[in-house]
Amino acid sequence: MTDQQLRGLEKTRAGNDLALRAELSLTALAETKHWPVADDQEIIRIPHATWSNALTQLDAGAFVDVLIPITTVETRATAARRIHEAKTAIRDQRYEHAVTLARAALDAVREVCDTQKVYARAAAKAKAADRDQEERWAVHVQSAYALFSGAPHDDAGTTENFIWTRADAVAAVATAAGLLARLEDLP
Repeated sequence: MTDQQLRGLEKTRAGNDLALRAELSLTALAETKHWPVADDQEIIRIPHATWSNALTQLDAGAFVDVLIPITTVETRATAARRIHEAKTAIRDQRYEHAVTLARAALDAVREVCDTQKVYARAAAKAKAADRDQEERWAVHVQSAYALFSGAPHDDAGTTENFIWTRADAVAAVATAAGLLARLEDLP
């Protein structure tokens, strides 16, 4: 399989399980009187995780899993459920909805990290190089939140014209998932 064929297969698969159809044609060579022949089709399904791991081993791609623990903290559990729903939305080709869910999932991060307050402090600094690590994370979270806010809003002249692709939705969900996973190390 060429790299171009593999890219086409991945684009078509769109993050779902890989489904291949095998066209089988069988002939019994030992039977000389009747020439028995059988034709059949078989669908072969390879789970997403199995296929993605195989691609990684072939150096044909990279696959990242982000586990967001379902905790007893209600806001974090809700955020994890939203990421799960967003993955389903991507599978169903509802990309704008997936980005909307990613934005909503960031609420837990913004609350725990007091992002708006830290972001205001960071924005007051003249140079980005003067920001500490916490401030840089706050800028990242707020920027992601602002970008993803374009999905649930149709503001005239701006967000009403946003078009969300599968790649956009995957990036949004992966970003939100990664930021949520960081909360595991925070109080």
